[in-house]
Amino acid sequence: MKIELTNNICGLGFVLLIFNLMKRSRSIIPRFKYKTPVATMNDIILSLNKLKKTAQDLGASDAKIISTSLIPVEDEIINLCKEPLCEDYGTSIYCPPHAMKPKRFRELVSKYENAVLFKIDVSSRILLSKERFGEFRKIYEIGAQLRAAAIEAGFFKSKGFAAGSCKPVFCPEYQCQALINGKTCRCPDKARPSMEAVGINVFKLLRAVGWEINKITENSDPESVQNGILAGMLLVG
Repeated sequence: MKIELTNNICGLGFVLLIFNLMKRSRSIIPRFKYKTPVATMNDIILSLNKLKKTAQDLGASDAKIISTSLIPVEDEIINLCKEPLCEDYGTSIYCPPHAMKPKRFRELVSKYENAVLFKIDVSSRILLSKERFGEFRKIYEIGAQLRAAAIEAGFFKSKGFAAGSCKPVFCPEYQCQALINGKTCRCPDKARPSMEAVGINVFKLLRAVGWEINKITENSDPESVQNGILAGMLLVG
């Protein structure tokens, strides 16, 4: 009986010793959680090249992968929407003064490393006619589908920017529903801010990547300036 009791006490002491060692080990041994494998730089480059090709397959005349450090954001750019006054100024949630301010956009861009810049070449004759809205729509549609492709590739924080106001493209006969309390955008998957609306100097950006761009206004002569560019961009992240 004495021997059995001693053995039981020893067994209990051994269990307590192991338990204490386990408690201590929790503070010594780091806990590891399963993580999704981090994409290699080569994976990212391959994905970016696929997005570039997707933009071209969707109808872009050309597309380029750029560093976000190339994107020139200038406070003065949004003033061009009101001096002289653009007919779409203030009519859309994605136009100044409702669109994201340049300061906030700079903060947003700083969180991204790469972007896909794409363009379509359009004759000045079309840009100076009502047919231009069909060309602007192409930029919005390419941008929307490109963002969908980026999300499918795992870039869930990707954000797109188009050219011109979405108001005459999608809602020419209606008030912007997103400016009405309690209402949301009629075209949430396609509508987005233009690059100019958030302060991007588009002329400077396009020239920096080697694309020739001409300034076309309502007073331009289609014979003198025959071609123009409409561009869009996707921040990839």
